Amino acid sequence: MQAGAVALLPTLITMISCGPVAPPDTRAADAAAIQALDEQWSATANKNDLEGALAFYSADAVLLPPNAPIAADKAGIRAAWAGLLTPNTSVKWSVGKVEVARSGDMAYLYGAYDLVVKDPKGGPPYTEKGKLLEIWKKQADGKWKCAVDTFNSDAPPPPAAPAPAK
Repeated sequence: MQAGAVALLPTLITMISCGPVAPPDTRAADAAAIQALDEQWSATANKNDLEGALAFYSADAVLLPPNAPIAADKAGIRAAWAGLLTPNTSVKWSVGKVEVARSGDMAYLYGAYDLVVKDPKGGPPYTEKGKLLEIWKKQADGKWKCAVDTFNSDAPPPPAAPAPAK
């Protein structure tokens, strides 16, 4: 038995000296996958596909829309998107940058959006340009889903109402 242990000693020393093997760096592939998913999400939203747009969120996602409370559950996120995706609306966005954590389980992206709402009475359409920020989480099944989503307009806020005359 001692001879067998001595024979294994060089193998054990080699294994210990090599230390733990780092997992492969998949950040570039993950970033490309998230960018492709986000492009699909934009195309889905631009078709006013409510169910399709909601499918990109994780089960625990939150939406932080401008000038509105946090939508911290599926019903709130659905209500926010339902108000946006109407037959008179066109929304699309593009990714500016995707950054994936070295751990490979979290990522963020930012980009820009364009929103056009046609006036049903034939007037000029309302147009808005803005920016967005999304935080993505890798799910237990290995798929990426958006966990936090926010956006806001590039336009300055409207002027304050004049003070009432005294």
